[in-house]
Amino acid sequence: MFSEQHYTLEQVLDAVWLLKQEKWVDKILASIKEKIFWNDLNDENIEEFKVFVQDFTSMYYLMKKKFREKYRSTWERYFEHLRAVVNNVLELPNPNTQKILIAISHDCIEDTNIDFRTLNIIYWHEITLAVQAISKDSWEYYIATDNQHEDEKKKQAKDIRNKQYFWHLASFDTFKKHIKDLAWSKWFELSEEKIEEIARNALDVKFADRIHNLSTQWDPNNLEQVRKKVNETKKYFLNIARETNTEAYNKIQSFILILEVKINGTSKKVNTLLGNSVL
Repeated sequence: MFSEQHYTLEQVLDAVWLLKQEKWVDKILASIKEKIFWNDLNDENIEEFKVFVQDFTSMYYLMKKKFREKYRSTWERYFEHLRAVVNNVLELPNPNTQKILIAISHDCIEDTNIDFRTLNIIYWHEITLAVQAISKDSWEYYIATDNQHEDEKKKQAKDIRNKQYFWHLASFDTFKKHIKDLAWSKWFELSEEKIEEIARNALDVKFADRIHNLSTQWDPNNLEQVRKKVNETKKYFLNIARETNTEAYNKIQSFILILEVKINGTSKKVNTLLGNSVL
């Protein structure tokens, strides 16, 4: 007789999730073949495509392992965010294989134990510099004083880190300088043309990342956090998106508008309810 095997609901859901991911890899590679290689694999580009497929699938499964137990504040599996950013990159103008590799690995330096040196062994330095450029340092590097409560120190450190991080997005020139400074700190000698290419690739992934963040940001129970994300986006992302990627700018604007409408609608409902309760 065959022994009965009993599975928990969580195990079944995990199996379904993994199956969907396997199908997604095939689907995304077909989309990349269409949108980047124009369904025209020939003697000149077939080797490039083969190398890309190997690099992408290897990083895909590595990221799946690293983020398996991580969830976003929306209770979405964090790995779904990485996949969404890849999809968004393909929907923006001029996708390329480097942007796809940056997208699937864009949070690994910031949120896993994969550091710059390790990622640079996996990839060539153009990809690694782009990932580092859109990664925040640990807030622990920015602690200014010990004469505070732990929560206050953490908040102050994060504020300092974020101001420094977002300063790089003031303009395309400041972001290129950020890339150049990173390259210099790692002893990489890059031409101005290569610096600009890396900067554009990194920014397009950052825009794709912000678009997905905005699309999942709505929380009627935490309007303050939604407002904060909207204001942060308007302050730091709109100008540089307008300067470098019109399509990304339009998409970011549309999500800001949707969230602002929802915020205003929810706020009015709350005020009405409060007014009625007072009456």
